[in-house]
Formats: sequence, C-alpha cells, structure tokens
Amino acid sequence: MKAGDMVRFVGHANFYKGRIGVVCKIYGTSLHAAPDSALVYFAGAERQGRATPLKSVHRPAGRHAKSGLHPMALDELKKI
Repeated sequence: MKAGDMVRFVGHANFYKGRIGVVCKIYGTSLHAAPDSALVYFAGAERQGRATPLKSVHRPAGRHAKSGLHPMALDELKKI
C-alpha cells in the first residue's frame, strides 16, 4: 500500500464500515518499525470519527477543527 491508493475500510468500527477513502500518508508508529499505519481521507467524514485535529488553527476553548485525515492501522484497510 502507498500514498494515493484507494482503500476500503474492513475493520470493526461501525462509523467506517463500507467507507472508501484515499491513502494520503503511510507511517510507522515506532521509530524503527516498518510502516503499520496510514492517514486516510474519507469524503464526507472530514470532521467526524477519528479525524485528526488541525494544529495550525486556533479555536475557542473546547472547539477543535479537524483535518479530515483519519489515522488507520493498515490491517483495517484493503486496497481496491
């Protein structure tokens, strides 16, 4: 799997069941480990689910903007 691949969520989280997305970045959760995770863009789920917070946007206390990229384990994704 690589950035740009279209993927289907095959994990257990009900929110993502059947969703199709695009891999934006592959990364490892450990410094010396092989890549085991991906940031995935799911259209229509930009501010929902596991979407990561934007770091450059300042919001009033208690309100966080989300980037639309969802961190996923590679074993939760199937390349289409």
